[in-house]
Amino acid sequence: MNIYIDEAGAFVPPGPARPHHYSLVLALVVPAAHEAELFYQFLRLRDSWPSPAIEIKGSKLDEAKTARVMELLAAHDVIAEYYAIDMALHSSDVIDEFKRQQAAAVTENLTPAHHEDVVRRANDDAAAIRAMANPLFVQAFVTIHLLLDLLDTAINYFAQRQPTELQRFAWTIDQKDRTLTQMEALWSTLILPVGESQSAKRPYAKVIGFDYSHLSKYEITESSADEKMKRHLAWMRSALQFTNTPAEELRCLDAKRILTEERSFADSKSNLGLQLADITAATLCRALNNHLQPPGWTPLAGLLIRKKIAPFLQLGKSAKDPGGLEPHAAKVWRRLDAGSQNMVV
Repeated sequence: MNIYIDEAGAFVPPGPARPHHYSLVLALVVPAAHEAELFYQFLRLRDSWPSPAIEIKGSKLDEAKTARVMELLAAHDVIAEYYAIDMALHSSDVIDEFKRQQAAAVTENLTPAHHEDVVRRANDDAAAIRAMANPLFVQAFVTIHLLLDLLDTAINYFAQRQPTELQRFAWTIDQKDRTLTQMEALWSTLILPVGESQSAKRPYAKVIGFDYSHLSKYEITESSADEKMKRHLAWMRSALQFTNTPAEELRCLDAKRILTEERSFADSKSNLGLQLADITAATLCRALNNHLQPPGWTPLAGLLIRKKIAPFLQLGKSAKDPGGLEPHAAKVWRRLDAGSQNMVV
């Protein structure tokens, strides 16, 4: 599968005149088997619009055009996952304190028994988190939650429908105006380490009857791992606080391999997948902020998988119940969820 990640909205607190303002990170999952035809049809659609541009920005499209793109994506079995955050609830002081807590958590379980390389890396990561600009830190925090849910959703979705898509995870991330070095540092310092540890603490769910055979190369257990990985898993078992520690051995996905084996940062100007992710993310962000009318965003429901918990975050708190959202965002989420797909066929 090919996964395109983009964000929409500035991850900065708005002025007092805006009591709510949503930003989000979205992943568009395109089945590799359908991508060529999808891109061909998107180019045909793009070229049919008056004054076609090389790069279509979702923030500039009207309701009819956004709806047509969403319908095209759904017709090619594309799915989308997202997490949103209301930046009006996050002052700079709130972000600073949460960032301090996260940096402290990186090193709190270190002991003299840990190898000096592990200690040095943990301290370097903690220092990098403390130095990170607040907007980039919030974006990374939202991205981590998105990646963990995305793996669960995409694995079980395609294990039923197109199992061969599980043999490959190719990630393309929009680097916007950031340098490649900045993006690599963000992923290596915060997103990958936290994602890897969280995937071990929360092994993905398997459903009897689904076909996971194409995923086997990404699975790790303490008994099947090589010596280097066994030492790493032993450290994770001792250093991480597991809610339900496995009785016999630790089993997890090799999150680092999944997230790095095929990963690139690109400019959306030259990447159709990122352009489609931008349109989808912008459509959803405009909907949540009441900048797009329902005919434009309602078809996005066809890309989503039904959830029990609304995909909204607040620093230091778990995802909120839709009843706790501000009224307009709650209405958008409920309408999209009502039209979304069931996970199980």
